[in-house]
Amino acid sequence: MAAKLRNKFLLLLTQKEQKEDRRIRTSEIAQHTGISVPTVHRWLRNEVDKIEGPVLIAFCEYFNCDLCDLLYIDRTIE
Repeated sequence: MAAKLRNKFLLLLTQKEQKEDRRIRTSEIAQHTGISVPTVHRWLRNEVDKIEGPVLIAFCEYFNCDLCDLLYIDRTIE
């Protein structure tokens, strides 16, 4: 059974948008986190192959969450 590391970036973003009652653009996330727009897009599409510590920290701080809230292991991959 193969497994894949996945993220909950889109879920966290949706929750933040609902809480703040506004749409949050990827450029705003990039500006607040210091992460490039293409990287933010890859996280939104869950297409991240390489995970870097500073990116994890920046997103956890942006969403005010822990690593376990941002990442999970998908064991349903076959």
